Amino acid sequence: MPLPEPREETAAAALHERLYVIGGFDAGGSDTDSVFVFGGAVWTRGPRLPVAVDHASAAVLGDRLYVIGGSTPMGASTAAFVLSSSGDAWQRITPLGHARIAPALVATSGRLYAIGGRDGLVEVGPAEVYDPESARWRDLPPLPLPRDHVSGFVDQGMPCVAGGRSPNTTRVDCFDSAAAQWRSLPPLPRPTSGAGGVTLAGTVIVAGGEDAVESVIVDQVARFADGSWSLDSMLVPRHGFQLAVLGGRAWACGGGDHPGLHPVATCTSIT
Repeated sequence: MPLPEPREETAAAALHERLYVIGGFDAGGSDTDSVFVFGGAVWTRGPRLPVAVDHASAAVLGDRLYVIGGSTPMGASTAAFVLSSSGDAWQRITPLGHARIAPALVATSGRLYAIGGRDGLVEVGPAEVYDPESARWRDLPPLPLPRDHVSGFVDQGMPCVAGGRSPNTTRVDCFDSAAAQWRSLPPLPRPTSGAGGVTLAGTVIVAGGEDAVESVIVDQVARFADGSWSLDSMLVPRHGFQLAVLGGRAWACGGGDHPGLHPVATCTSIT
């Protein structure tokens, strides 16, 4: 079922069997504070974000939904929010140490990891980790190749990012918290940025995206399992969305079906 309205450069995550699609550009290219919620039958409207935003990122840690960063009418954002336990309001948490447009937010091992993104025209090097008990962000070693429009996922308990723009790359980097250092996985089959990334039933999926100059949509679904990538085609190729797992499927809702700003309401799934 399509989104109620077209959206591009959204954040998305699933909590309590509900899929949340958050913020993004509308059809006119304006930032939005909208939250669309799908419970398996119809879309409803969730509580609006405190600020309109595009290029933010979302993740679920435990039973809480978080949103960080992005671009607002005031510029690159350090803001971070958590959905209230009642699900009817957003609460501010400690802001990021670095403003980030188009980062990845990855939840694993009881922590949130903010990786990549840019502050204006400058790529953000340090990653950050958030401990919900101390409610603080702490800098980590810089991403080996700082970049934005990265796709985040978890592999063997490590927060990872694939692809990204600086320029477009096939790199896949994971942070090994035990060793306090970055490790590389085999590169993507094709470079991409603005793709969706997620781990589904032990398989990493990186889908869609575009090239760095926003001229070509990358029509790929790359799956990583048993140490190698396999390649398939996306049903409706898009960029500017975040994959989220609901009902045993990875959902891609919204995004742009042409390079640049072309928001759609399309919602498809990958298994």
